[in-house]
Amino acid sequence: MSEDQQLPLHFEHSFEAWSYSKSHRTLVLRGYPGKGHREYVDIVFSSVLGMKIASGYERLSVHLATDSSEMDEFLRNPERYDRGYLNVVVSDGGSDGYVVCKNVKVRRGTRRYEEEGESDNTQGS
Repeated sequence: MSEDQQLPLHFEHSFEAWSYSKSHRTLVLRGYPGKGHREYVDIVFSSVLGMKIASGYERLSVHLATDSSEMDEFLRNPERYDRGYLNVVVSDGGSDGYVVCKNVKVRRGTRRYEEEGESDNTQGS
C-alpha cells in the first residue's frame, strides 16, 4: 500500500537507507517496526535533486525545513528547484540530514521471506 503523506512524519523504530535509483531519482528509507514484525515501512522520496543522509536512523522524523540555506549551498543553484520541490529534514534527534524532492510517500508491505534470519535480496521498488 502506498499513500501520499502530510508532513511531519514520526516513527519510533529504526530506518536504514535502503535504495537509491539515479535514473528514477528515487530514495527509499526502510524501517521495520520491531523484531518479529513482518510488515515494513518505506519512506519514498521521489524526483530527488539532492540529499545528505545518514546510513541509518534509530527513529525517524521527516519534516519540512525551516532553513534551507545548507540545501541551497549544496545544490549551488536554488532557483532551478524552487517550483514544487520540498526541502525535507530527516532526523533521529541526533543525526540530521536532508532531501530535496517533489514528493514523499509512505509504503507499507510484508517481508517476502519466511524466516527472521534469512536475507532479503530485494532493493525497494
